[in-house]
Amino acid sequence: MDLESLRAVSGIQDTILGAWLTSSWPGVSGIVLEGLELQGAWAPVGSPGARRPDGEASEAVVSPGSALITTKGGRRLVIRVPEETRVRWPSRAGAAVRGVLVLVPQVEDVGRDGVRVARKSVRGVVGFLRSDLAEDPAVLPLASAVGNGRDWNTDLRRVWQPEHPAVQALLARLDRVGRTVWQAEPEGSVWERQVLGRNWVRYQTVATSAVQAARMVLIARPLTTADRVRVLSGLCQQLLSSVELAGVELLQSIGPAEGAGPYRAVVLGGHQT
Repeated sequence: MDLESLRAVSGIQDTILGAWLTSSWPGVSGIVLEGLELQGAWAPVGSPGARRPDGEASEAVVSPGSALITTKGGRRLVIRVPEETRVRWPSRAGAAVRGVLVLVPQVEDVGRDGVRVARKSVRGVVGFLRSDLAEDPAVLPLASAVGNGRDWNTDLRRVWQPEHPAVQALLARLDRVGRTVWQAEPEGSVWERQVLGRNWVRYQTVATSAVQAARMVLIARPLTTADRVRVLSGLCQQLLSSVELAGVELLQSIGPAEGAGPYRAVVLGGHQT
């Protein structure tokens, strides 16, 4: 084999991983494939997957898992963290600290007795960074502080299976929104303008159809964070265009835009409607 052939073989992994990442989420340099989750109770409100770590603990605990990540040299790699990781909170404030919990690839030469070989040793290092430093393409964010001194957003760049507890919690949230649709009285600016006519059941039918459509997408296949943001953005628009009370409930369950992480797009889009 000539040198060009060897280069082609060595680049196959990067080509395949890059194609998958581009098709799944254009523009991002890495994504959590499974696990690598900040441990703690689920937050009662906030964006999907928001966690409330133990405020008394001196360490953040991250579950085992794997991620697709881009190195500083531009290579795409799958990193596996086989064991639970514990990392000290960066200040005495503990979980109330501001910042981002991240995974960074550490690439090292491999050799023995002074002889280097062609392969590299790659491992993932978990730690905390300031928000501006976490924007580096070689850094994969795992969780970010919401800003209320208690909760952390974890659904930043992830793939979740339909069976994931956070997806199940989101489905339960949509069930509550669906009940609101049928309990709501004829009201709201859309009703007052008679956009869908004078039959209130028609408005409720449109809204409940949107809720069920969102549910079907969430349970059909694994989705990225970007997919879930699109689903909720579309649902919010449909609810605010039919049974506004249900749309407002969905927005309130996510919380303020400044603490919603990627779901900021849902909140801002809802307020612009």
